[in-house]
Amino acid sequence: MRLEKYIATSGIASRRAVKKRIQAGLVTVNGEPVLVPGHPINVATDTVEFEGKRVEPLTEHIYLMLNKPAGYLTTRSDERGRPTVMNLVADLPDSIYPVGRLDLETEGLLLFTNDGDFAYRLLHPSHEIEKTYLAWVKGAPNDDAVQRLREGVKIPSGTTAPAKVERLKTSRDGTSTKFEVVIHEGKKRQVRLMFKAVGYPVIRLQRTRIGNLRLGNLPQGQYRFLTPREITALMEL
Repeated sequence: MRLEKYIATSGIASRRAVKKRIQAGLVTVNGEPVLVPGHPINVATDTVEFEGKRVEPLTEHIYLMLNKPAGYLTTRSDERGRPTVMNLVADLPDSIYPVGRLDLETEGLLLFTNDGDFAYRLLHPSHEIEKTYLAWVKGAPNDDAVQRLREGVKIPSGTTAPAKVERLKTSRDGTSTKFEVVIHEGKKRQVRLMFKAVGYPVIRLQRTRIGNLRLGNLPQGQYRFLTPREITALMEL
């Protein structure tokens, strides 16, 4: 981890203030002054002092939601150097990670935490936590196709469980239709594969809700921390 990031995430001061203090020679690593804000440190073994006081990393749990744009991989790193969701939370501690995943072109609500129990509770299939998506599909699916989606369709990973599927709007020329889809499973690319199975490929997909937590008007590419009430509500699902 970079020195300035380590100090800033400890809660001592803002990153800008930390950078100035480092450049002023007020920070030491293992007893030696370091003037480079980007100096790499080993969190486990290095001793960092800020204006004579030892820096201790925060041990508090972090919970936040991101409005993921299309074009970002839901992974901590990528060998091919492609953009990942971690690029969008780069100013936060390295200990956080995404809870579950959204595929490359899917947008919307994605949670991050460093609390393993929280992540486990949200991801374990036995909890059957509902997730809501807006799906724009090519064409205008007929009632039979919609009913098949509601009852369950075969996709490569198996037959999907019954889902809530509501038609919201069809374009005037019938070239596309917007749906709201509510599922409680977490099969890979599930919503896209469901519509593909009935012959109507997804053009755009956005997750808008997990349990009682809604994306709301959070700008795309931005994140916010969850409130204590939101955290409790998710833990009780």
